[in-house]
Amino acid sequence: MTDRPPRILLAVTGGIAAYKAPELVRLFQKSGCDVRCMLTDSAKEFVSELVLETLTGHRVARKLWGEGSLGTAHIEWARWPDLVLVAPATAQTLARLAHGFADDFVSTVTLATRAPIVVAPAMNTVMWENAATRANLELLRSRGLEVIEPASGVLACGEEGEGKLADLAEIHAHAWSILEQKQFNVAATPFVSSNWSGRTLLITAGPTRTHIDAVRYITNPSTGLMGKALAEEALRRGAVVHYILGIDKGVVRPEPTTADESSRLHLVEVRTASEMLEAALAALPSSQGVIATAAVMDYEVAGSVSGKLKRSTEDTTLRLTPAPDVLATLRREARNGQWFVGFAAETDCVAENGALKLAKKSLDFVFANPVARTGEQASTGFGTASNSGYWIRRATTTGGAPIIEAWPLVRKTELAARILDALSSGTLSSGHA
Repeated sequence: MTDRPPRILLAVTGGIAAYKAPELVRLFQKSGCDVRCMLTDSAKEFVSELVLETLTGHRVARKLWGEGSLGTAHIEWARWPDLVLVAPATAQTLARLAHGFADDFVSTVTLATRAPIVVAPAMNTVMWENAATRANLELLRSRGLEVIEPASGVLACGEEGEGKLADLAEIHAHAWSILEQKQFNVAATPFVSSNWSGRTLLITAGPTRTHIDAVRYITNPSTGLMGKALAEEALRRGAVVHYILGIDKGVVRPEPTTADESSRLHLVEVRTASEMLEAALAALPSSQGVIATAAVMDYEVAGSVSGKLKRSTEDTTLRLTPAPDVLATLRREARNGQWFVGFAAETDCVAENGALKLAKKSLDFVFANPVARTGEQASTGFGTASNSGYWIRRATTTGGAPIIEAWPLVRKTELAARILDALSSGTLSSGHA
């Protein structure tokens, strides 16, 4: 058993898909990996060395000789990794690897390493189908290199066909399946499998509103940032996402980064709690789990006016009645095996109120976070880029106390990854409906 983090050496070569390298670095880092990067000369035209150095904390290697070269350090780099990943691998790079070239840093290291090598090709369809490329691939496979086949779709050149860089979640999962054989102590790292392919999530996000009259309504400050982060992270990991979004001024929407991610995002926009409940119930049967980040109004205006209320010198009273409880209703309608995550925005006794919500709605998990009181500002809660709070899990024994973990202040994108990691760690099929 190896206690140190897994070491990934990412070789980035000169194709347009090189711009995805920083995202691939972050994906492995979230898995607890130590990552270094090496670039071909042409790759620097598509991705910044400074960005990769900042993300990895390691110098990026590119030159064998001359100013900025690393001298004979290519041997140290060749001995360092547990796995070498070439992504994207251009047709030129495949040819160099197949024929044992050693005239730049990337080709020299890959020739000198004893670590397993995985290549993820990306190129124009005609180049991919060319007999020379196919022969080079067969040579590489015969020598034990693993090839992650490219995807089909619209290419950067505008043509359509096979040749797109494979989905990053697929690349990550393939690489990790090799690293697992080395028996790393993954309990010592924050890694949990990031591959959510084949799973479907229902995520609710944003505010709901209740109308006073035709031109006035009551809502809350939710912008859907947390839901957006969770949806984008789930899409990146390969999941299908049913996204039910309450819309209002300032609300943000998920932004898929690939055509494949776009095809797996099913966005429904709603305004009221009743509309959100209807849309969520429609998506529930096909979903393995529910993450309810939406700030659903607890009350609705009773007897809202269909026209416009005219100004008066007299006081006006609004009567509020309970709005549909979206999460509680979804929980009651759940089938066996579905799991539920709720969010609790609290001004007082954050952990205690989060635990009460967990029990009252019979949830599996709650993330409870503090929000600012009226007139105050906070770094967590509505409309902020960051969040902190308490991850609360139901008790592992009947009648036991819930398990409460305090989580530090991080960006919501990082929190989304941590939540999905927590869900991945043996809980995806442990719902108790």
